Amino acid sequence: MAELSLTWPGCDLTIDGLVQFEAEVQSLSQIRSRVICPDSDGPWIEGGMEDLMVHFTYASWTAYNLGCALSMALASKEEDLGRTVSDMMTRMISSMGAIQLAEIRLSRDAMDEMKRDRLEP
Repeated sequence: MAELSLTWPGCDLTIDGLVQFEAEVQSLSQIRSRVICPDSDGPWIEGGMEDLMVHFTYASWTAYNLGCALSMALASKEEDLGRTVSDMMTRMISSMGAIQLAEIRLSRDAMDEMKRDRLEP
C-alpha cells in the first residue's frame, strides 16, 4: 500500500479541507477507485488503468478547485504492481505542480500487522 499526501502552493492545509483518493489495484485491467470529498463520498468506479487516471485527474482537479490537499491511498496484493502504479502516479502528481508531503509503502503483511497492533501510520 502506498499513501501520498500532496498540496499545491498557497493551499490552506486543514483536516476538514482534505480530498481523499482511494484505489485498489488487482491488475492493470482490474482497478477500483473512489473520491472522498469534505462533504461527500463518491461511488467506487471500476475499470482499468485509463479509468484510474481519469478518476485521479478528477480528484486532483476537485482538490485544486476546493483549495484542499489531496491524500491518495493505493492498495495492491502484488507489491511490484502496486509500486509500479504508485511510481507512475507520483510522476503524474509532480507534473501537475503539486508538492508531495509524505509517502508510506507497506506490504500486505505490514498492513495486517499494523491493523492487528492498531498502530497509526
